[in-house]
Amino acid sequence: MSDEIYQKLRKHIDSMPAGYPETESGAEIKILKKFFTPEEAELALCVTAKPEKIAAIAERAGLDESSAAERIEKMASKGNLFRIVTPSGARYSLPNFVMGMYEWHVKTIDRETAEYADDIYDALSESHWTDRETKQFRIVPVDSSIDGKSHVNSYDVILDLVKDKAPYAVAPCICRTEQKQKGNEVTRPVETCMTFGLVAQYYIRNGIGRELTLEELTVKLREFEEAALVPLSTNAKNPINMCMCDRDSCQLFRYLRKFEKPAEQIHSSYRAEINPSACIGCGKCTGRCQIDAITATDKKTGKGKNIFGINTDRCIGCGLCVKACPSGAIRMLLKEDLPEVPENAAEMNVRIAMERAKLGV
Repeated sequence: MSDEIYQKLRKHIDSMPAGYPETESGAEIKILKKFFTPEEAELALCVTAKPEKIAAIAERAGLDESSAAERIEKMASKGNLFRIVTPSGARYSLPNFVMGMYEWHVKTIDRETAEYADDIYDALSESHWTDRETKQFRIVPVDSSIDGKSHVNSYDVILDLVKDKAPYAVAPCICRTEQKQKGNEVTRPVETCMTFGLVAQYYIRNGIGRELTLEELTVKLREFEEAALVPLSTNAKNPINMCMCDRDSCQLFRYLRKFEKPAEQIHSSYRAEINPSACIGCGKCTGRCQIDAITATDKKTGKGKNIFGINTDRCIGCGLCVKACPSGAIRMLLKEDLPEVPENAAEMNVRIAMERAKLGV
């Protein structure tokens, strides 16, 4: 089978804001072959990032509307297209690959696909994520780390951020699913992918995730914090999804941990600080940190234990270390001169697309 149609589709998905680069192994084409038939790939070329009614897509594809409707809805049900249901009818668009199409195939991922994904994440990190002004991802501090702080923005408090974004849905984590398919041990919860609003509707309708009440959502967030999972959302004040990441499974953390200064590669509003005079040298904070930002210093406590310190170049401000500290030595500090957080995912995508255009990628 010729790869020409898949090469065209690769370029089309790469034109989406978050990109879909080439890899040396050809993994990006191999995954498309698993997700799309040649006929579906050809039709996907006629779908844009803008949600449109079937009539517009059918006209572009040269198909009659009834035939196009059946094919397009089938593709949306598979996770290849995004669907928005409105009173005037469904609208469809082509999504980003990561934080989009790939996650929507979580229930059909096999070992082969999981191994292809490693190469795609590596290529994305090299060509689309590193040293960009507008980040695709944002760290939201865990609730217990910033309780009672009067200067906290509502979009930096998880419950304030999501409580009015119903419906809510939770689905299996794509990264932990990959690890299980590869035969690796997964010790943290798997059902941790959170979605809100229109994206949650898509997850629920497609059977990717299950709907949650606000009470169930609140319980889930507490469970995630206890499991030392880092809340990672769309970089927006009104997010559409939120991952719960860790150093053992998460693809993004595999990428971030390679840098000497991970804090520069992701949007975060806070950083942690340890008061050396209050540190008792127990080291419990190190086990909670998912980015290796906390290490023992040469300074000693009164009992001769090493005092711990935080590398601000590595700290991504998740706050998981705060609750772990029995002496209350750790606090969260708001960073200065932060880039403005986009209002929503659409604004974020526009910014990313404009920056890509300026860079010629």
